[in-house]
Amino acid sequence: MDFLDALLLLGLGFFVGLSGAVMPGPLLVYTVNESLRKGKWVGAYVILGHAMVEVLVFGLLALGLLELISSPTATKAVSIVGGAALIVMALLSLRDLKSRVAVSPGKVKHGSVVGGIVFTAFNPGFPIWWLTAGAALLAAGYKEMSYLGMVLVFLGHWAADLGWFLFVSMTTYKGSRYLFEKGWYHKARILLSAVLFLIGIYFLSTALG
Repeated sequence: MDFLDALLLLGLGFFVGLSGAVMPGPLLVYTVNESLRKGKWVGAYVILGHAMVEVLVFGLLALGLLELISSPTATKAVSIVGGAALIVMALLSLRDLKSRVAVSPGKVKHGSVVGGIVFTAFNPGFPIWWLTAGAALLAAGYKEMSYLGMVLVFLGHWAADLGWFLFVSMTTYKGSRYLFEKGWYHKARILLSAVLFLIGIYFLSTALG
C-alpha cells in the first residue's frame, strides 16, 4: 500500500465531503435546533445516524441498486415521507419551545442518532448526490486502490461530516447561552422550526404538485 496514495484518497474524500456538508439543508437545520436544546455533542450523534444510512448506500452502490431507489416513484415516496417528517419535527420543536438543555446524555444520544437517520434517509437530494459526486469519489478510490481506496474515501468523507457538524453543534450550544440571556433563544428556535416546516412543505409540494 502506498502511504501517499492513501493520504490523497483520504484528503479527496474529506474536502469533497466538506463541500457537501457545509451546504445548508434539513440535516444542518436539525443539528442547530437540537444543539440549542440538547448540548454541544449533538453533532457527533447526528453524524452517527447519518453514517449508518451511508453504510447502506455503500452496499447499494456496490450491488448496483442505488439507481432503483432514485427512480421517480421512489423519489416521490421519499419526498412525501421526508416532507411529513420535517413538518412533524418542526411542530414538536415548537411544542417544547420552553425547554432548554435539560435532557440526559442517553436521551440525547438516542434521539439525535434517530434524527440523523431520518433527516438523511428522507432527504430527496441524498441519493442524487451519491449517484453523482459520491459515485465519482468511490470510482476514483477504486481506481487507485481497489476496495481499500473506496473505504479510504468513505473515511475521509465521514471525517469531514463529523468535524463540521461537531463544530456547528459546539458553536451553536455556546452561542445559545448568549441567545438565552438576551432573550433571543426562543426567536432563534421559532425561526429554525419555521425553516424545517417550509422545507417540509417544499418536499411535499414537489412530490404532490
